[in-house]
Amino acid sequence: MGVEIRSLSDVMAAEAVGVDLKTGISPSERGALRQGITDHLVLCIRGQDLSPTELAEASNLFGKPKTFVLRNDRIEDAPEVSIVSNRPPSLGGKPLVQAKQWHTDDSYLAEPATLTLLHAVTLPGAGGDTEFINCYAVLDALPPDMRSRIDNLRAVHKYLSRRNQSWVAKRSGEEEDETPDVDHPMVRTHPLSGRQSLYINPNRIDHILDWDDQASDALLDPLYEFAFQPQFQYRHNWQLGDLVIWDNRCTMHRANAEYDLTQPRVMHRVMLEGEIPE
Repeated sequence: MGVEIRSLSDVMAAEAVGVDLKTGISPSERGALRQGITDHLVLCIRGQDLSPTELAEASNLFGKPKTFVLRNDRIEDAPEVSIVSNRPPSLGGKPLVQAKQWHTDDSYLAEPATLTLLHAVTLPGAGGDTEFINCYAVLDALPPDMRSRIDNLRAVHKYLSRRNQSWVAKRSGEEEDETPDVDHPMVRTHPLSGRQSLYINPNRIDHILDWDDQASDALLDPLYEFAFQPQFQYRHNWQLGDLVIWDNRCTMHRANAEYDLTQPRVMHRVMLEGEIPE
C-alpha cells in the first residue's frame, strides 16, 4: 500500500500513515516521507515504538544525526539522542517547561540543524502540546515596508541572548568554546523548496548585526509580534509513540506550558547536521 501523507491543517503539518520505522522502509517510502517534510514543514509518524538506539538509526533516513551541544542531556548508549524533559537534569528534578518561548533549534550555531526529530516517550494525562509557526507564510504576509527593511539584514544569535525569555542550561567551558556568537540572514532560502522564509529566533537573537540594542529592539519587537499571530500556527496534540519531524529552516516552535507539571513529560530528540543559512 505504501506511505500516505495526510494534511493535518491548512497552515502546515501532515501525518504519514502506513509507516513502521522499526521494521524498515523502502527507498520510495523514504522519498515520500522526505517530500512530506519539504511540502508540509512538520510531519507526524504515529505509533512508533523506538528505543533511543532505534531512533538514532531511523534518523539516518532523513539526514546525518549529530550530537547535542550539552553533554548532560545526551543518552549514553545513543549519544545522538538527547532527553527533553520537564525535569531537566541540571535542576535536580525540579519541574520546568523547557523551550516555552518561540524559537528554532540550533540557530546559535554556524550550521544550525536542518531537521529535528522528537519522539514522545512519556506524556502527561492532558496537554503538553507543541506549537509551530510557518515562517514561509509569515514572510509572505509581511507588510511591504517591514519586508524591505529586513531583506538584507543579518542578526546576531547567541546561546544566551540578552532578549532570551526561556530557561537555558548552563554550559561547561568546553561547550562555551563550541558555541561562539554567530550571525545569520533574517531572510533565508530553503535549499530544497527554493522558497524564502523569515529566519528568526526570539530566544537567541541578541541584536541586528552592526545595529545598537535600541535600534535592534525597535525592529525586532514588531516583527515578532507579527510572526506570532495565530493564523500562522499549528498546534500538535501528542499521542504516545508519535515521532514528529520538523524543518528548522522554515519553522519556529515552542512547548505549551498549560498542563499539570506534577506529571512527567519526556521526549527523545535527534537533530540532523545542518548547513550555513543563505
